[in-house]
Amino acid sequence: MKAMQYTMIALVFVILVSSSEFVLGKHKKSLLNELSITEQSKLSSRALTLQSVIDRNFNFMVSLEAYVNSNYLENKQDQEVLNYIASLYLGAEASTLNLIIAPNGVVKFVFPLKGNESIANWDFLNDPRVNVQQQILHALQTKKMTIDGPFELLQGMNGLIARKPIYRKGVFWGFVSVGADVDYLLAEAGFKDEDARDGQLAIRNPGQPAFFGDDAVFQANHPMIATIELSDHTWELGALPQSSAVQSIDQQILLMRSSLITILVLGLLFFLYMVRQRDTLSRAVNERTQELQLANEDLTAVNEELIAGQQELQDSTKRLLESEHMLSYMAYHDVLTGIHNRAHFQMILKEQIVYNEINHTSLAVLFFDLDNFKMVNDSHGHHMGDLMLREVVNRIQHSELPVHTFARFGGDEFAILLEDCSDEKDIQCFCEQLIEILKPPCVIANRSFFISASIGIVQYPHGGLTWESLLKNADIAMYIAKKESGSSYSFFNQQMAMNSVSKLEMGNHLRQSMDRNELEIVYQPQVDCLQGKVTGVEALLRWNHTTKGYISPSEFIPIAEEMGFIVAVGEWVLRGACLQMKAWHSILEDPLTISVNLSVKQLNDERFVDKVTQILEETGLEAIYLEMEITENVAMQDEQLEALGRLRELGIAISVDDFGTHYSSLSYLKRFPVTKIKLDQSFVRGVQTDDKDRAMIKAIISVAKSFQLQIIAEGVETEEQADFLVANGCSQIQGYYFFKPMTADQVQVRLQESLQPKLSFMATIAAE
Repeated sequence: MKAMQYTMIALVFVILVSSSEFVLGKHKKSLLNELSITEQSKLSSRALTLQSVIDRNFNFMVSLEAYVNSNYLENKQDQEVLNYIASLYLGAEASTLNLIIAPNGVVKFVFPLKGNESIANWDFLNDPRVNVQQQILHALQTKKMTIDGPFELLQGMNGLIARKPIYRKGVFWGFVSVGADVDYLLAEAGFKDEDARDGQLAIRNPGQPAFFGDDAVFQANHPMIATIELSDHTWELGALPQSSAVQSIDQQILLMRSSLITILVLGLLFFLYMVRQRDTLSRAVNERTQELQLANEDLTAVNEELIAGQQELQDSTKRLLESEHMLSYMAYHDVLTGIHNRAHFQMILKEQIVYNEINHTSLAVLFFDLDNFKMVNDSHGHHMGDLMLREVVNRIQHSELPVHTFARFGGDEFAILLEDCSDEKDIQCFCEQLIEILKPPCVIANRSFFISASIGIVQYPHGGLTWESLLKNADIAMYIAKKESGSSYSFFNQQMAMNSVSKLEMGNHLRQSMDRNELEIVYQPQVDCLQGKVTGVEALLRWNHTTKGYISPSEFIPIAEEMGFIVAVGEWVLRGACLQMKAWHSILEDPLTISVNLSVKQLNDERFVDKVTQILEETGLEAIYLEMEITENVAMQDEQLEALGRLRELGIAISVDDFGTHYSSLSYLKRFPVTKIKLDQSFVRGVQTDDKDRAMIKAIISVAKSFQLQIIAEGVETEEQADFLVANGCSQIQGYYFFKPMTADQVQVRLQESLQPKLSFMATIAAE
């Protein structure tokens, strides 16, 4: 339900944000459109201004044409013609570059002459410039005024030239032309250099690069364009909106967006706060209601007891009948939870076995307990544990699971009987539903507890033919499920039964192994390659079974830990190893250290440190020559921190075995009093073939050096492995390359032998 609420809230929030973005987009588009209209209007105004300036300068063409056509040139001296042109030029006060009359295409009259000396007597008909020839030809063909430019004039500046051919009686007479300096035209029209430098304004002939401003203006997306009409072609005036105006619009939109998002976020936070307050109040009401219900049940029970007592006084016969009924109920029901108990379940199971045998149907028994329930009892009291058990029963009873019989066997153990369930998939589905029902947190006395269960499953008749065998095998399957991961289920098979019997037999024999002197201690020397000598040995436990021979420690050590026998075995190994090392110290020139493996059960023993101190005193071995190895997953537990600290205070070294195979948390290396880490042999094996193993070894060695810890590699079997380890900073080696595990007498003999043949690779390392 909460997920649905939060989904709806998120959906509404997304819709509001999307709507805001849509409105802001529309508003921004409107502002940009208004800016475009304003800028387009300004551009059109500037285009009209430039058009007006060009027209005013080229209006001289009309006067010159009229002057020539009216035969004013006839019988006139050249000075008179020049005076007329000068009066025309000076009277207009325009920015025209020159006025020219060119009979037969040859410039005869030009004013002003200053600055235009290069054009005097110039023959336009034989002008070498291609664009001029094209203009002359176009003018002769159209017999109209043509305008060309801008282009570089003979005078050296960029100019705009208007020419018109003059015909008399249909015969070509010559040209009149007006020249204008483009820069002066633009300046007169108000076009400044700043306009070009800003990159916001440009002018060009269509299809040609801009001659004023940056041509990139025309290449931009959607530039504003205005045209300037000349006599026979046009100019294009292009512009871009002012960047400051666009930035102003962007800033305005950003401010509006930020304001809207802030309002929406504040609204969302307020709404979530209200929802949370409502949920908190609802939980408080539910918890209080539950407490009142429990109190009401207690009051009801007391009231019923009073009524029952009153009835007993009134009618002894009726009281006896009720007492008999109550005893019958208690005989087959669990007092705490009110559901059936072990006796009733066994009775029903017997009946169902007979029924199924007759009708050839199937049944299944599910046996489960709650994971870590003991921790709840120990830390919060049995009352809290009882409430949790009631909650479990309540959830299962109110579920829709197809349960035939549901019973509590005692403690946190329960059993469920299923009918007509020969398909394992149906049983798996049932178990997964059961685990899901228990998964939500259980709130008791304002505290949340998470419940999980380990379920063992046995099917009739494959898992047993009698009720005793079915319950026993279901218990075995439950143990396997709990051992694997917890919060899971496991089907019983015959291999489980065989393993269980074998483990029981091995456990019984293991308890007698010390009395039968079947346990042995062997020693594997540890070599410091840089010093070229043995610096310590590790004490290893071996079990020489009377009938099975040597049994692997990986098989019997877990059984010893499970049975609690490991504490006694560990003390026996520690005492024997210390005695042996003390004996070696009396005959060896350089004292060695002895490494002894430590079990988590020993660390959890409150008297363990005192026992170690007593063993050291009894054997006479100094604490500095004792090293205790703990596996990495043991070292990662905070509960062992105090015990390890006390051991370290005695002077005992602490080594982390199998480092890199479990948690490998650097924070624990910092917090725990570790002096050495032991590189696991799984990495050493891959030195010659696996790049990742080599990289992992280098990383672990680097970690050890960074924390100023010693490091030793175990399981070294080849010279190549030893060479790689020493070359990368791990000089302490343990493994079959130097020594295999041996008896104390064998070790004493081997310690006298030279290690130089095995250390030949050190010469190569020294040379490098």
